[in-house]
Amino acid sequence: MVETIVAGAIDHGCTPEQAVHVFRHIWYYTVGEILVRAHSARQPADAGRPTDGDPLFSGLDTSRMPRLVAIGDRWRTLAAQDTYPQGLRALVDGLLAQAAPAAPGETASAERGE
Repeated sequence: MVETIVAGAIDHGCTPEQAVHVFRHIWYYTVGEILVRAHSARQPADAGRPTDGDPLFSGLDTSRMPRLVAIGDRWRTLAAQDTYPQGLRALVDGLLAQAAPAAPGETASAERGE
């Protein structure tokens, strides 16, 4: 898997150093997703739910965090959605876009010293 990701990044125009960074960013993103899912799976369905019927984030100061208060209980539904593939695509697209030559005519080969 590591070879495939590094090779794909280099084939896209990354330097070897950039390719290692691409792999590491993908790996950290993936491990983070695994850790969050594992932690969430161990939580009871009502964990962290206010007991008095108030919506999630209702105790927050609306003037300081109006968006979180507005999202309220929808947070649980939104956070439970599997957005890993879309996030991974966005991450990889962004990382590979950074590998594009900085100046017109500059190529990845020149960047690698070939």
